[in-house]
Amino acid sequence: MSEPKLIEVHLSDCVGCRLCEMVCSLIHEGECSTTRSRIKVFRDEEFGNNLISLCMQCVDSHCIESCPCGALSRDGKTGAVLFHDRLCNGCQACITACPLGAISFDKQKNVVLKCDLCGGDPECVKVCFREALRLKDIDPNSRETRLFITDTFKSLSQMRK
Repeated sequence: MSEPKLIEVHLSDCVGCRLCEMVCSLIHEGECSTTRSRIKVFRDEEFGNNLISLCMQCVDSHCIESCPCGALSRDGKTGAVLFHDRLCNGCQACITACPLGAISFDKQKNVVLKCDLCGGDPECVKVCFREALRLKDIDPNSRETRLFITDTFKSLSQMRK
């Protein structure tokens, strides 16, 4: 397996333009729709900043472990957790298991939506003119990576309260 990848989020650079959401849904679904995007931008009105939620491709992939159908697996090239819609029964166990809330459900198709890193070349990173999103080769077991994921989880948890 090549070096796993992660989309690194720099919240202080996000202006909330939502281009990342639009290009994601356009590439994956053929339409510009915030609800059908695999990346979500939330506005924290109290503090005036934006939070970005997307799959962190966790080493300890609770989503993979929770899926009774084998609809989620790890890509050997990019390290991304991939979703196989033909195997999904729509039970949403992976959504419940995700500690980041980074998996959503498409009611029209009865399947989950999650980031697949666009095969290792994420479109959201390309359109982020402020560089709030950056693709990074990572060591999934490093202290830095674990802290980044933990901090992201804390930020999103506080936002949802």
